[in-house]
Amino acid sequence: MTREEGTSLLSNKSDTGYHTLVDEWNVEIDVKGQVKTGPEVIDDQDESESLFSFKKLLQYTGPGWLMSIAYLDPGNLESDLQTGSVAGYKLLWLLFWSHAAGLVIQILSARLGVVTQKHLAQLIRTNYSRPISTLIWVFTQLAIIGSDIQEIIGTAIALKILFGLRLWIGVMVTATDTFVFMFLQQYGVRKIEIFFMSLIGVMIACFWMEMVMSEPDIGQMVRGILIPELPKEASVQAVGMLGAVIMPHNMFLHSALVMSRHLGTKPSQKKKAEANYYFAIESTLALITSYLINLAIVVVFAQVFFRPGEPVASLPGLYDASEVLSNTLGKGARYLWALGLLAAGQCSTMTGTLAGQYVVEGFFGAIFKKQWHRVALTRSIALIPSMLVAVFAVEHFDVMGEFLNVLQSLCLPAAIIPILKLTASSNIMSNTFKNSRLMNLASWSISAIVIGFNIKLFIDHLDQLNWPLYAVVFGSLYFAFVAGLMVVPLSAPTTKEADPEH
Repeated sequence: MTREEGTSLLSNKSDTGYHTLVDEWNVEIDVKGQVKTGPEVIDDQDESESLFSFKKLLQYTGPGWLMSIAYLDPGNLESDLQTGSVAGYKLLWLLFWSHAAGLVIQILSARLGVVTQKHLAQLIRTNYSRPISTLIWVFTQLAIIGSDIQEIIGTAIALKILFGLRLWIGVMVTATDTFVFMFLQQYGVRKIEIFFMSLIGVMIACFWMEMVMSEPDIGQMVRGILIPELPKEASVQAVGMLGAVIMPHNMFLHSALVMSRHLGTKPSQKKKAEANYYFAIESTLALITSYLINLAIVVVFAQVFFRPGEPVASLPGLYDASEVLSNTLGKGARYLWALGLLAAGQCSTMTGTLAGQYVVEGFFGAIFKKQWHRVALTRSIALIPSMLVAVFAVEHFDVMGEFLNVLQSLCLPAAIIPILKLTASSNIMSNTFKNSRLMNLASWSISAIVIGFNIKLFIDHLDQLNWPLYAVVFGSLYFAFVAGLMVVPLSAPTTKEADPEH
């Protein structure tokens, strides 16, 4: 079934409210149950209804929470605990502003999907030349693999803490999330969203219980949030925190997830504006929650590990963290940590699977005949390198984690630059929805700061390697590619004239 055929079927469904689902959601993958959001043409309403409707917010709630999971993956949790261990409360302000920067980019991603009814991978495919779009796909796929390795290993570490499983066995057990995800897909997008939001609830409960147990200094927390400080000994953690928050594949994911809401066959400008408004509110609430979870982890390790004025001989990793918590807060804290880590790993690996499917088929079309083919391929791409890490590099995972963070930082411009250019184009977004001058200034400034921090992370990594020739050559080619992305114009005049074939 083509997308046009799918939408013609959608238009025959009755508009009966929040619980009614459209039977077919044909956006490359077979996630059923597109959620109804009311009529596609919005009449003049009373002022209270037009300003805000809680019922409407519920209809649009879901995609932003799935997006926020990338801010809670095991890689971010490790960054949090190491930040608290080295800097105490002093980088809570940076944690806040990194989430705020992420929110701006995620809102742009959602707007792109709402206005064009296409997701980022499709739009890159149709608005960039084949060589450039292929290079963007390569960088995006590498980012997904790097993120998945951290998520799968993080889940395996949680299983090791809880059940004593060896790491490679935990990796194999983690592979079963593929079957759980395939099972959930058959029951519609709402069931998937409820499942993931439940796992976020588990993380809130576990990590905030630990924070309360650690008896935090509220005054220091407030000071850390409000007063910018950057301890010299925490510069690496600061760069890692800001550079790793915005995940490249998350922009592809969010731009696609918003299409799980049925706006109508030909939604009016008011309908699109309504969707943008409620998705922005939802994304804000989701990332505030994400910030509070990350804050809890930083605070816990600021209490139980950080010692002002004392150099840190070695930083704890995800497994070491359980030992630290057990020795300071009691054995129960060890299992709270493991349970929260397990929830983070499971939901982030599943959303990684979803992002992988969008990316592959967005760039190359509907190349798979059956759903399980898509899921099996996208999971195998991550499981195979994860297994190799678990078997051969288990003793060096901290070094591997640093390399993976550098890898994802290098992949970020390949996603963020197209987002900024596409959302600034009147041909793509129309004059009504394209970025304003103020939004362009804010988003490009934020992106320059984030990319700048990522470049510093890359240069610091080269310093550790003593600037080998191959790295210098790669770096030169890479920066030429990034510069090209910034200056090369979009090649297709409008998305309507370049609709990808399925």
